[in-house]
Order: sequence, then C-alpha cells, then structure tokens
Amino acid sequence: MASTSPPIFNVEDLENAAAGVASQRQPQTGETAATATQQPLRTSQSFRVDEGYSGEETPSVYEDPNQREDLRSIRESAELKIPAWVTGLDDALREEYAYKLVRTLPTSNIASLVDRLVPILHLDFIQLLPSELSLQILSYLPVRSLLNASLASRTWRRFAMEPRLWRDLYHGAGWEENSAEVRLFETEMQQQVAAKRKAEEQRDEEKKLRDLARRNIDRFRSGPGSQGESSTSDSSGGPMDISGDSSTQGSSGAYGTPNQDAGYFPYMADSLRTIRQSSMAGVFGGPSAAMSDDDDMYPTGMSRPITSQAYEEPSLPIHPTLTMPGYNHPRLNWAFLYKNRKRLEDNWLHNRFTTFQIPHPNYPHEGHAECIYTIQYSPNFLVSGSRDRTVRIWNMRTRRLVGEPLKGHTGSVLCLQFDEEEQVLVTGSSDSSVIIWKFPTGERLKVIEKAHQESVLNLKFSKKWLVTCSKDKLVKVWNREQLETTNKDYPWVSKALWATGTSNAVDVRSHPHHPDNIGNNQQAAWATWTVQEPSMGSGLNLQNPYSSNDPNRAFGASTRAPSKGGPRTLHPYTVIQNLSGHAAAVNAIQLHGDQIASASGDRLIKLWNLRTGACEKTFVGHTKGIACIQFDGRTIVSGSSDQTIRVFDCDTQVEMATLHGHGALVRTVQATRNRIVSGSYDETVRIWHKDQEDRWFIGATLHQSQCPAALRSAAAAGAGTPANVPAQIATLYQQQQPAVVHMHQIQQVGDQAGLAGAVAASQLLPTHHHHTMVARPIQPPQAALPQGHGGNSGTHRVFKLQFDARWIICCSQDSKIIGWDYAADEESVMEASRFFKGG
Repeated sequence: MASTSPPIFNVEDLENAAAGVASQRQPQTGETAATATQQPLRTSQSFRVDEGYSGEETPSVYEDPNQREDLRSIRESAELKIPAWVTGLDDALREEYAYKLVRTLPTSNIASLVDRLVPILHLDFIQLLPSELSLQILSYLPVRSLLNASLASRTWRRFAMEPRLWRDLYHGAGWEENSAEVRLFETEMQQQVAAKRKAEEQRDEEKKLRDLARRNIDRFRSGPGSQGESSTSDSSGGPMDISGDSSTQGSSGAYGTPNQDAGYFPYMADSLRTIRQSSMAGVFGGPSAAMSDDDDMYPTGMSRPITSQAYEEPSLPIHPTLTMPGYNHPRLNWAFLYKNRKRLEDNWLHNRFTTFQIPHPNYPHEGHAECIYTIQYSPNFLVSGSRDRTVRIWNMRTRRLVGEPLKGHTGSVLCLQFDEEEQVLVTGSSDSSVIIWKFPTGERLKVIEKAHQESVLNLKFSKKWLVTCSKDKLVKVWNREQLETTNKDYPWVSKALWATGTSNAVDVRSHPHHPDNIGNNQQAAWATWTVQEPSMGSGLNLQNPYSSNDPNRAFGASTRAPSKGGPRTLHPYTVIQNLSGHAAAVNAIQLHGDQIASASGDRLIKLWNLRTGACEKTFVGHTKGIACIQFDGRTIVSGSSDQTIRVFDCDTQVEMATLHGHGALVRTVQATRNRIVSGSYDETVRIWHKDQEDRWFIGATLHQSQCPAALRSAAAAGAGTPANVPAQIATLYQQQQPAVVHMHQIQQVGDQAGLAGAVAASQLLPTHHHHTMVARPIQPPQAALPQGHGGNSGTHRVFKLQFDARWIICCSQDSKIIGWDYAADEESVMEASRFFKGG
C-alpha cells in the first residue's frame, strides 16, 4: 500500500508551483527518474487562475483513493506537521506563497477555505460572551464608535442601544437628570401596561362567557321538542306554540319543555349584558351598550396578551424615540435623552432660542402694575413678587394668572420661595415682615410682623429651617417644625435662646436630654419622658418634671425648681440663631445643608454653621458691595457693584476666576458646573460657558428690551418699534407672531433660584409712597456703561433671573417677565427636556 504521509516539497517546489510549472524532483524509492519527471503537480489547464464558473468541468487532481484518504487523515488529524523550513520563512513570503497557492484552487474550494478562515478572523463576542460582559466591553466605546457598532447587525444594535450604556454616557458628559421625573415616568409606564393587561384579561373573560352562552343557546335550540313539532300540550291539555315566539309562549316556560329550566336563557343573556356593560365602563370610562355580542371588543391599539407564546423582543425603531421595548414594560430611552440634550447644548452655544413673556400678550391686564423684583418657577407654576405689594401665581403652560393676586404685605415684595410638594410659599418684604402662605390657594398660614428691624432682602428655606437676611445686617435662622428637647435637631447651642457667652446665659448641659447626658444606650430610656422616684421602693414611674411644655416650669441652671428661660418646646418659626458679623446690609444668602453663605455690602462673603451659629470662613475679593450669590457646597459664585463675577473654591477659599463684561452692578447670578448666567443694571443678561481648559468665556449677550416678545407686546399697546432697536431686530419683530409656548418639566438649579437683590428695593429705585425705608440709591458711574446696552435708559435693569437646561426667565423694572427657550421649537428636544436637570 502506498504511504499516506503528505508529500514534502522544498522551496524550489513551492516557487515552481506558484509560477505554474512542474518541478523536476528527485525520484523516490521504487520510482524511476522518467516517472518522477513526467508526473506534474497539476496539468497546465489546472494552473490557470479560475475566474469563475465557465461551464467546463474542472479537471481533478489526485483522484486516486489514496490521495482522498490522505486528505481525510490530514483534516481529521489534531496536529498537522508542517516542515520547519516552511514555518521558518518570512511572514510576507509565506503569505505570498499561500495566496498564489490558493489562487490555483477552483472557486468552490476557495469559498470553502474562506468559510473555514472566517471563525479565525471574526469572533463575535456579543454572541459568545454573557450579556453583562458584552455591555462592559461596549461601555468603553465613545459615542461615535458606539453608534457605528449599532450598524453591525440587529443583535449589535440591541446591545449598542442599551439604555444603561447611554445613561453612563449622559452622566459622563457632566449632565444631570431629573430623577423624580424619571421615576414618575417609569411608574406611569408600568401602571399603563398593568391596566392594559387587566383590561385585556377582562375582555378575554367576557369572550369566554359569550362563547359559553352561544353554545348553550345552540344546545337549547337543537334539543328535543325544539324542531319538527309545531305545538304540544301543557299540563291543562291546551295547545302551546314552541316556535320561539315569545308572544305566544305559555306560562310553563320559554320553550314549553317541562324538564328544562325555562328561565335559563333570558337570565344568562341579561347577566352577560350586565357584565359586559359594567366591565367595559370600568375599563373605558363609560357604558358599552351599543356593542353587540358579535363585536370583536378589541379596539384599535390594544392587542391580546401573549400568555402561552415565548417572548419575542420587538425590533428597535430606526430613529430613537422616548421609549424603547422592555421585558415587562417600555423603558426610558437614554439614547434619545442623550441626543436631544446634545442638541440643546448646541443651541446654547450657537444662541438659538425662541422667546415668550408672562403675562400672555392676549391678557395684559393680569400682569403686575409695577416692576417685578423676584421670581421663581417650577414645572407647573411661576411666582412673582412686585413693587405693587402683590404676589402673583402663574400657570407655566398657559402663562395665565392663577386665582387672585396675593395681598398682605404693606411694602414691596423683595424675595420669595415656594415648594410645590410641601404646598408652602414664603415671602419677604420691605415692610420687614415675612408671610407664610399655603400654595397655591394663597391662604395665609402665618404672618411674622417684625421678622427683622428693616427690609427683608432675601430668604431661603429647607424642610427644617428658614433663613432670612436683612438690611439690619443680620442673618436669622428659624425652625419650621416644632422642636422638643428629645429632637435631635433641638438647638442646644443657640445664643438667641440661651444667651450663651453672656451673664444671663442658661446652663442647658444639666438637662437630662442634653446630648452630653445621653449615652448610646440611654437614648431610648430618656425618650420615655419618665424618671424613677428614688425615695419609693415600689418603683412607681412618675412624670418627668423636665418635660413640661410650659416654659414657666422649665428648670433653671443650678436647681430643679421651675424657672423661666430653660429648654422648652419650640413652636414653628421661632428664631434659633442670630448670625451677626457683617458691617453692612446682607443682600443675599444661600442655604446648603447645615451651611449658610451670605453676601453683604461690606464686600465680604461669610460661610456660617447653621447649628452652632459660628462663622467658619470669610471670602475676600470684591472691591465693592456684593449683590448676589450662588452656593452649591463646593463653589461660591458672586456678583458685585464692581461689575465683576467672581468664583471661589469653598475648601481652599481661593478665587478661581474673575469674569469681566458687565458695565454696571451685577444684580443676579445663577451657576452650574459649566455655565453661569448673570443679569445686570446694564440691562443685559450674559451667558458664560466654560471650555475644556476650565476657562470662562461669554457665549451670548441677551437684551430684554430687544426681546421680540417684548417688542410685540409694545406694538400691541401702540408703542410701535423702539427707536433704539437694531434694524434686524425690528424686522424680526415685524415678521414673528406670538408663539405657542411648550412647557416642560423643570428642575431647580442648586438649592432653588437665588432670590437675592443688591440692596433693598427702596434703595434701588425712586422713593415710592408706600416704602417705609428710604436710602440713597446706588448708581454705577455713567462712563462705565457700555454703548448700545441702553444702560442710561434705566427702564430694563435686570433684578432677578433663573435658568435651567432649557430656559432663562428674568424680571426687571418692566412689569412683564421675559423668557428665552433654547429648545427653539424642536419637538423632540421639548419632549425630552422634562427629564433634564441643571443648566
């Protein structure tokens, strides 16, 4: 038998084979030289490159059985021994030999070879690895690469568009989402799916009942005595019609059959009709009597639930939508959010926006009578306070007034804050009072007549605390909830309550509820408010005399006898801290956790500890009085009469940036990590962006007096186009029509919008007849006002602004509120913007 080992070729053989000629090899054992010379590797016909199917039979090579056995053994062999001199050749030379050798094969063999090489060249890890590992690998791809990967196949697209990947990319870009809105949306999706499934189950049950009724009807109609006989006799022997005509039926039954339930069918029909009407009314909100028994009862848009079939994931849409398929319910599509947040950021950079005003131009009579000092908006409402001494609540969707204006202050409303969830609104005024209202009904819950000695310039509140500041140089902290001595937030360190550090100080450390007297294991025992009477061996528990809510029974410093001034129950809105240290009016404050940042006309920013009342840090940098401040726990951003905006690091107290650009007092400022929006007495709103090198630059300058919405309002009032408006703005005013405002879910920036003013409104504007405090107004030098900003007109000084990811809304000396919408009427951006947070 011939040897089955593969033939061994030398380099010359391979070169000759690649050239298409037979080699002159040496004769082997048992083989003559002539035979060795005459036996070519292939015929000359087989060495021609196969260009494809030609209709001619390709001659075969090595057709003998031994060669086929050799091929089979080589393929089945675990290890194919290749001569060392072949593996020792250069990679490029081996590649060239292999290519020319492959080109000598027929096309079918080349295709078979390619099929064998594909698994080596291409390993689809999406198919091979667990889903978690595949997603982990894809999470390292940038946005463009991930989008390219989604084009590979349907499977790759499902993985590449996975919401978890795009949520990480969204956060990686430095953007925040409105977590509450995301949770609400997903909950609504689950509830809708659950309601739909329940409705489908009810319809399926009704369908079964109807089918059962039909079968019973057919059975009764085809039963004995229902056909073939026209009449029978009842118990009295009289004739009776059993043809089904109810008009001739006797008293013995519907069908005249004594041994059947004569009342079954009418009862079942009525029951089915009642069940159908009641269930459909519960599902669709109304009766369905007009539907017949033959109706399908599956309205358009609803499909039967898949109960017995295997789950098949729906295909993803070509263009991303707000939702995408999920296993149990639709999921929020984070790729859609990322795409539209990117478009929104591009609109900010390229200054693309639409404008609107409040009140709606069609209802100007709902607006304030005088200038507006403060605003704050939420997803559904905007609240404004004015010099006309009223507070007005606006519907953000319709831009209409909600209810009647809130009246109660006797001076200008300078600051406010509301919480829609808590249903509370707090306002401060130049009459030195603070009023707590129920939101949005306007019911007055509490009035603090003399919260300060002078005008209340700003206020902030959290769940537990209310902080106010005033022209009287003080910052005050008030509790919003009733505090017992057992409460962990009880102000044991309070100069306002215990006169700590003075001769009238009360020693509160001897109180049994003081933290120094309560160990880790005694907290629960003291919470019972009982003490053991030591003189009684019976162990009777008597009422703790120190827990009395009567302040006249509180203990003194050295004895247990009742005396005034000791720890007691603190009712809501009691002053627990008076923070003194500023040498001028405290114009603005921010509350973040247990820290308070205050800005004053003395050019200083102070950081206070709310619980201890101590000033922890002082920030120096401004050369004139500070009008506004933004504080998020890490960074302080402030605006001043020195016409600059300064950024401080809270930990190191280093001034990280100084922004120049405004030509007058910077009255209001709001900030996020990458954007600052400021308003000034130069009648402009400026947008500052941070580049990749942490350098700030002006992205846009907005003029409220040149806002198309304001121009349209002026034209409607008969004022025409202002003379100082540029030609292109005037053209825009003439062409644009009042736009429909599309509202969205809005999240507050930081701890709510900064509601600060430079100084009291009575200082900033001419004296009004109802102002109680009059002072010299602060005016910037006229030479410092920029040309073309309208700074000399003094009619559009910006008092307060607030912004988020989509909007900038500001108020000024005008009686209207102006807004800039950076969604620019793009429907997909407006749809996604309710999930965005920050700016």
